[in-house]
Amino acid sequence: MGQGVYKSDNKINFIAKTLPGETGTARVLKSKKGVAFAALQELDIRASNRIEAECPHYSQCPGCDYLHTDYQSEITYKQLALDKLLSRFFPKEMPVEIISAPRRTAYRNRIQLHYKNSEIGLIDGLTNTLVEIPECKILREELKPMLKTLYQDRSWSETHKGSGHCELYLNRGEVTKSWNQPYAAGGFSQVFNEMNQALRESVARYLPPGQLCSLLDLFAGDGNLSDLIVNERNVHRVMVDYQFPETAVDSSKQNFLAIDLFDEEALKRFQRQCKIKQFDVLLVDPPRKGFLQLNTWIERFKTKYLVYVSCNPATLARDLDNLDGKFTLDHLMLLDLFPGTHHFETVAFISLK
Repeated sequence: MGQGVYKSDNKINFIAKTLPGETGTARVLKSKKGVAFAALQELDIRASNRIEAECPHYSQCPGCDYLHTDYQSEITYKQLALDKLLSRFFPKEMPVEIISAPRRTAYRNRIQLHYKNSEIGLIDGLTNTLVEIPECKILREELKPMLKTLYQDRSWSETHKGSGHCELYLNRGEVTKSWNQPYAAGGFSQVFNEMNQALRESVARYLPPGQLCSLLDLFAGDGNLSDLIVNERNVHRVMVDYQFPETAVDSSKQNFLAIDLFDEEALKRFQRQCKIKQFDVLLVDPPRKGFLQLNTWIERFKTKYLVYVSCNPATLARDLDNLDGKFTLDHLMLLDLFPGTHHFETVAFISLK
């Protein structure tokens, strides 16, 4: 996603920051059996929907993928990517509700930068080079002064020698900076506040009407996605997460269990700590690798409804394809939480039979 594709001599070449129909010259940066990754050198034919990226770092920066085209084209390409991924598992075409972002830049409330000696920026995985981004356009305005200071005053390199990472974080109006701490050490949150609110409202809105007594929220964080359901429908909730520390969860939110859901004994540990035998709703929001144990949890708790929130539609489709029982895909959504990049959030609302 977010890359042009060219086939030559039975090898697929992915060329970043190109568009369908364009021709030109590219340089191969990385190659392995059957596939290569290349960088655009020169264009001979430009697509009609190509624009000049407003970010001065865009041509070199690995952070964004779509700033060389208009936003409507970006949304179209994301929807096509989602359709293609899901069609491998679900041949019946499923309408997708699209929720676009209110803006394309100045939205990100958190960024992790890597440093090496006195350089700081993002690492290009293909070339293993560090790209400096002092004028990054997708950061919230509140974070830009701190970013600018890192580049203007590099005295930080005297106390942070060698290599590592630095995170800038905007949370509840306060800007913080941490060095060499775990990702989102200040507490995980979605990076686009307004789109996160749209996601929360969507999760609550599309649950079926009627009485729902219990909800199991896996990979819950601090309950971000299930708070509205609890508040609006008076549902008994149990939250499970591991990366998110219990101390970061509001003390008013009960029934939080710190369990590593990827551990082989996770389900047994959960059952020892929670005596509820059935949950009406299972809400899951796993990391990109998905949740291969999903089917086991559904069968154990006789779940009626599943809400699967995913930042990787490929693993979402795989996990749904692995379900043993019959189910109905009631509603599918694409929410653009990461405009400018190839990432997006997918939400599947499912009735289990």
